[in-house]
Amino acid sequence: MEKRLVDTRDVRFVLFEQLETEKLLSPDLKDEYDIETLEMVIKEADKIAVNVLSPANKDGDRAGCRFEHGRVLLPASFKKAYDLLSEGGWNVISDSPEVGGQGLPKAIEICCREYFEAANMSMSNYLNLTHGAAKLIEIFGSPEQKKRYMEKLYLGTWCGTMCITEPQAGSDVGAIKTSAKRNPDGTYAIKGIKLFITGGEQDLVENIIHMVLARIEGDPPGTKGLSLFIVPKLRVRDGEPGETNDVVCTGIEEKMGCHGSSTCTLNFGDEDNCIGELLGEERDGIKVMFHMMNEARQLVGSQGLAAASAAYLESISYAKERIQGVHYTQVRDPVAPGVPIVEHPDIRVNLMKMKAYVEGCRALVYYHAHCMDRLNLAASDEEISRWRTLIELLTPVCKAYCTDRGFEVCSAAVQVLGGYGYSSEFSVEQYLRDEKITPIYEGTNGIQAIDLASRKILMKKGVALGLFLEELDRVLSLAGTRVNLTRYVSLMEKYKDILKQGVKSISEEMISGNAGLAMAKAGKFLEFFGDITLAWLWLWQVMVAEEKLEALLRKKGLSREDLEVNFHRDNEFSFYVGKIQTGKFYLERMMPSVYGKLEEIRSEGENFLEMSADCL
Repeated sequence: MEKRLVDTRDVRFVLFEQLETEKLLSPDLKDEYDIETLEMVIKEADKIAVNVLSPANKDGDRAGCRFEHGRVLLPASFKKAYDLLSEGGWNVISDSPEVGGQGLPKAIEICCREYFEAANMSMSNYLNLTHGAAKLIEIFGSPEQKKRYMEKLYLGTWCGTMCITEPQAGSDVGAIKTSAKRNPDGTYAIKGIKLFITGGEQDLVENIIHMVLARIEGDPPGTKGLSLFIVPKLRVRDGEPGETNDVVCTGIEEKMGCHGSSTCTLNFGDEDNCIGELLGEERDGIKVMFHMMNEARQLVGSQGLAAASAAYLESISYAKERIQGVHYTQVRDPVAPGVPIVEHPDIRVNLMKMKAYVEGCRALVYYHAHCMDRLNLAASDEEISRWRTLIELLTPVCKAYCTDRGFEVCSAAVQVLGGYGYSSEFSVEQYLRDEKITPIYEGTNGIQAIDLASRKILMKKGVALGLFLEELDRVLSLAGTRVNLTRYVSLMEKYKDILKQGVKSISEEMISGNAGLAMAKAGKFLEFFGDITLAWLWLWQVMVAEEKLEALLRKKGLSREDLEVNFHRDNEFSFYVGKIQTGKFYLERMMPSVYGKLEEIRSEGENFLEMSADCL
């Protein structure tokens, strides 16, 4: 079967036809880049993903990480792949040239990451966390810290981690016990245990720079008493790694997926000789770390999309080649020829749902990055506030909705392939295993849902929701001018109305005495909010596809009546027709479920909260 990880034609559609990303280049890059050169960047990312990262992914899944005497060893192919990505500057393509980046739009970066994550999710973790650590130092570090650590992190010479979780403190970050004691020279003695630390130890690079949340002795309990520290694996002298810094890996986790991503337990200061440097101000640790956490949440949403994309494309290839049974219109004909399973209605509806979620989530993840590009180019305080607010509102949706739907798509892919899907002969079972971590790490999806329902949706006294509804109204207004979209505009108006009803219900319950019931419904509310967000993005895509299709017909001197004959012969016709039909399928066939979700959000009954745990 053809090996495709990401649908490049759909990527081009979202980036350049829907979002018009080429218009968001910084002024100093407009003469250097256009759509054609940006597409070359994407093609190169695809080439690396298929030819380098994907083969290494098999090694990572089968051989995994080996723990030997405090060291973690990865397959040799991982080192080759990591070095190629670092040398090519792929981890800094949207960062400022002042820090060694290429300054391209964030949407182009998130697109390239989709290719890399679809090819090798385990490898992407090393890149993503290293970039996040470097960005923290860029924003909050002193000039000395930037000189000592930032450049080598951005270059990929060293790797970075995020060290939050402890044995007694997972999602409850305020329960962290790792301590920091002031030293006379202004550094801090770090002591404690961190676990589930992605990339905490590995042999890709010689030094690892840990971002460690800890509590300075005497500071108050809870999250408000936490500070953030730079803690290198090897101490840095004159720009080079030197002696060990009393950071020891005591083991790695055996996991159901992401076998090439080392998940470590780290002991800091067992010999009372672990030195850390304060990053930012004392007791600002959570505020500082949230910059890295929010970047990680965006990238985890991208991982959810990426695994789903690869699983969907493998399903499509299989379904078009696997001959099984006869066409449903010929079931009574004993000599009817066999047909590919893509012709069977139950398989077709599964594939349509997968396509709708993958392409819808791609639009969501890329739009989230698009908002970041708009923020970076904003010329007024009002614009800055607008785009920052939309980014904050959509971050938990990107992370949770795309990973939940991504797992659903991967599960459906296994079902489409049947027994072959359950076997390791095909990749879909690995995509399913790898995907399962995405709703869990970087803040579980339950936490993301509570964040959306209790904080983000009420943010700035409803301003955040108002801005989001303005984005919906913009598309509704444009689509409303097209007669052939009247039905879908009407549907979207109804979905917008029930969104308001759902927000009103969950918000009132959240601020009333029924906060526990509201929190229990938060997961369903996020799903409801995500469904309607995708409906908006799908209406937008259908509108753009209709315009592009009409332009293509005019160019070729054809009419709508000619489509049935010609779209099989022309890939562009096929793409636009498929985009329009999938969007209509989502709006007509998949969206009615939101009415039931609204009723669930409105439902009463707290007996399950009052019931004794012994009854479970």
